[in-house]
Amino acid sequence: MGNLRGYQTNDVYSIKTVSDPQISPDGDAIAYVVTTINRRANNYNSAIWLKNKHGRPSRITADSAKETQPRWSSDGNSIAFLSDRDGDSAQIHVISMGSNKIRKLSTFQKGALEIIWSPSGKAIMATSRINKGQNKSNNDPIVIRHLKHKHNGQGFFDGSHVQIFVVPTDGKKPKQITEGNWDNSQIDCSPDGKMICFVSSRHETRDVDIAQDLWIIPTKGGNPTCLTKRFGVVEAPIFSPDGQSIAFSGHDHPDDSAGRISKLWVLPSTEGKPKALSPTLDRSVASGSAMPGAVPSRFSWTPDGKALIARVQDGPNLHLYRFPINGDLESPIIEAKQCIEAFSLSNIETIACLITNQNKPPEVFLWENNKLLQVSHLNDKLFSKIKSPQIHDVKVELTRDIHIFGWIIKPLNFNPNKKYPLVLDVHGGPHAAFMNAFRGSYPMTLASMGCAVLQMNPRGSTGWGEQFSRYLGDGRGKRDFPELLQAIEYVSTEGWIDTNRLGITGYSYGGFMTAWAITQTNMFKAAVWGAGVANLYTHYAYTDNTSPRYPEMGGSPWENRKRYVELSPISYVQNVNTPLLMLHGEADLRCNPAQADEFFTALKYMGNETELVRYPGEHHGFRQNGRPSNRVDYDTRLINWFSERLQF
Repeated sequence: MGNLRGYQTNDVYSIKTVSDPQISPDGDAIAYVVTTINRRANNYNSAIWLKNKHGRPSRITADSAKETQPRWSSDGNSIAFLSDRDGDSAQIHVISMGSNKIRKLSTFQKGALEIIWSPSGKAIMATSRINKGQNKSNNDPIVIRHLKHKHNGQGFFDGSHVQIFVVPTDGKKPKQITEGNWDNSQIDCSPDGKMICFVSSRHETRDVDIAQDLWIIPTKGGNPTCLTKRFGVVEAPIFSPDGQSIAFSGHDHPDDSAGRISKLWVLPSTEGKPKALSPTLDRSVASGSAMPGAVPSRFSWTPDGKALIARVQDGPNLHLYRFPINGDLESPIIEAKQCIEAFSLSNIETIACLITNQNKPPEVFLWENNKLLQVSHLNDKLFSKIKSPQIHDVKVELTRDIHIFGWIIKPLNFNPNKKYPLVLDVHGGPHAAFMNAFRGSYPMTLASMGCAVLQMNPRGSTGWGEQFSRYLGDGRGKRDFPELLQAIEYVSTEGWIDTNRLGITGYSYGGFMTAWAITQTNMFKAAVWGAGVANLYTHYAYTDNTSPRYPEMGGSPWENRKRYVELSPISYVQNVNTPLLMLHGEADLRCNPAQADEFFTALKYMGNETELVRYPGEHHGFRQNGRPSNRVDYDTRLINWFSERLQF
């Protein structure tokens, strides 16, 4: 125990990232993905691992490729997965559990995106992005005719669309069953194998709203049928065991989506109106993950079709709940101070879970007989050498009835008689939250070096109900920043925080808030902008995420110019005295690096201490899945900027 050390930036190279646990139909085995960093190649490798009920975990695919999405056949004899092992894009492969023989089933030019088995095991349904007409080179002109013409992480629209295919497992040629100038995704197959449900936006106003709809199409091909009409957000549809119903998550607000609660919905698989389960539950059903870049997790029907199992965000936690179809109240299955990142359900209702907490990365667990058993231990060796800092919950009373929540990460080997610097870390979104999930990277390293980190969830954050998450409206910065200042004041009353050594940082919306903060006060002695926004008036044209912002901001920039300018940090740039480090991906299409250029240029003209670092080829999510060396560089620069100016 005496040899324990603090968390270090380079530990990212040693962490094994576990994801996508898939339990076999009989519950006897769990397949999951393990991703590691290849430091020499400066990239990632992923492999499929298997844990049999009475055996040790073992790797069953290559560890020198990207192999993901393990999916069990209904008889449990095979696992389909995606792999780029042949040097091309991700293709469908199948491994036999008896012989470990692997067969390649596809040669999609742009690779497969998602896969599911047909119930008979004779085919795999897949999606792939298909070019209409001749492929173009990267040097050809880009012709833009639509508002939605770019997407962060993918680049500018190249004319291709995501289509659905039926891929025979006997090696015959895949059959494309959808076509047209729209994407089709999030597929599921009916129990009789005759229909596929999917999500698509085909309505006339799809270019200027976020509306999606649920569709079905015969697996043999034909005309698709729309089951909803410009519904809103539709995610992760799944057929009931008898095929008579389809469940999905989402909300029915196609024109005003910001901060909305995502509910579970059920409707007949032929036609009918979606019905919300637990309509009074003021918490969101989660279909994504608290870990950026992770594979989304579907919810599950129980084998008898009487209930749905889904994850629910409650504050900073992700719990597992049962939702009866008959209208009874939902009830918790697994509820604790942690995040269930993903899960899958067997035919005997045992559950494979991916669970993380504040101090440890996700690992695979088995829920059986009302008990949790840890299945994977891939990071135990690394973390047996690391001493974790103390993390204490923080509850700040804004008014008698309104509180905000978060936590403070205290410096390692904390001494209440000493004075420590504090960095305020602001989350993105704004409709997101700091979760009870592993927070490696710079917060843990800062604490290990002697600097406290405060992470709060002000109003506008998700997890505390729809009224809480929609509080910001057109008041970004003006409404939530004062709450963060109250949090700093609250934690400072304990007496060990040196209020003359305060810093602030944040990524995405947190970067915007960092810029806003240093234009409103000089209390911060150092600041680090991560992929932020300085000018809301120009941001609308730069981002790939434009239309959902308009209702929340009270209209478009040309309709409400005064408010956009009033809420933009660059409007107050002359007030800045805080040294600012700006870190931004050069291929970021969510918060375009032009935003950094605007703020940096203004600050430099006025002689401020400012430094801008641009990361070539990196998109908005590079801090989670960009080149490993750039992830480490980001954290190292941030830590050095604070340590030099806050003196720790």
